Amino acid sequence: MPRKTFAGLVCAVAVGFVVLAVVCISGPALNETTPASAAENAVTFPPVDQLIHYTTVRRGVTREHMLTNPQALAAIKAGQPVAVGTHVVLVDYQSDVLHRYLVAQKVGEGSADWAYQWFWPDKSIKADENVAQCYSCHRSREDRHFMFTFTDALSFK
Repeated sequence: MPRKTFAGLVCAVAVGFVVLAVVCISGPALNETTPASAAENAVTFPPVDQLIHYTTVRRGVTREHMLTNPQALAAIKAGQPVAVGTHVVLVDYQSDVLHRYLVAQKVGEGSADWAYQWFWPDKSIKADENVAQCYSCHRSREDRHFMFTFTDALSFK
């Protein structure tokens, strides 16, 4: 492959990764809401008051509280699969204002049987969110229960 063509290909791939990263982490305007219909799936909104806050991730004005249930934390520590129905919740604050809940839910017995949903602070679904993007990003963590915070869950006391 000529050097000029290879450099162009590398540049195109790099731009593609940047676009994918921006799509995965960006969100709508704070007050943008839509009716809950188009993106509904099997994911339910969990009883967040019954979940354990096992870590916080901070990036600039973003503060993300990570929650799951005690049984999931015990399973992770024991090297076992989490139970069907388990929720892992990212509570997203922007400049200390609740922005959204991103919810992953184990929907089947297989290790890859996770589904995702975006909920607004009022617990309604963001209907136009492409939740397939969540799955595609988290796929790289399949060996860690699809969790980017697996190590934090494993070491939680």
